[in-house]
Amino acid sequence: MQNPSEYDDIEKKCLPNLEAFFGTVLDFINPSDKKILELASGTGFLTEMIVKKSPESRITCVDCDSAMIEVAKSKPELSKVNFIVGDMRDYKGGGFDVVIITQGLLFIDDSERKPFFDKIMGMLNEGGRFIAGDMFAPESDFEKELYKKLWIEDMIRNKMTAADARDMIAPLDDYCRENTVSTFVSELEGMGFSPVIVPYISGYYGVVVAYR
Repeated sequence: MQNPSEYDDIEKKCLPNLEAFFGTVLDFINPSDKKILELASGTGFLTEMIVKKSPESRITCVDCDSAMIEVAKSKPELSKVNFIVGDMRDYKGGGFDVVIITQGLLFIDDSERKPFFDKIMGMLNEGGRFIAGDMFAPESDFEKELYKKLWIEDMIRNKMTAADARDMIAPLDDYCRENTVSTFVSELEGMGFSPVIVPYISGYYGVVVAYR
């Protein structure tokens, strides 16, 4: 079981092209955004960046792991953030300029995706943005094997052992299932989000931004 206090360090070792990935998420957050909701917020790893980008925004974070939330609440720079322990699928709120989820879609069963995305649509103000940065299944088996190999090599360069790197990769296909970036875009477009854009994709990771 991963120790929540070690999560931030593990994230830095594991996530390939970390700065480009999170940098793209931040590109679609504006300092003028009044209300921001972050789902599956974990230890506040991304939340710290959001606060720096939009310090006047009212930020709400939801995560089901109370230990992760406690780590986030211990960070002085997040003292003004509203943290809620709970299942993001049950959260009720609205009037948000931005709803963000990173590395959390994999916890949503395929049968729950449509109602979950519909709920997010209802949380957003007109013109608001749903920013989803996550792992997506590559389009071909060739790509899957290539990206796994490159990802393992990247983690080893970041001082992980080869065994730990392989263990990290092992559940990828179960996490992503058949949910590719293109199927995700189609899901969101079918629910009325428009436009839906993909400003970042690299290996298994992508960032999708959907406008209400």
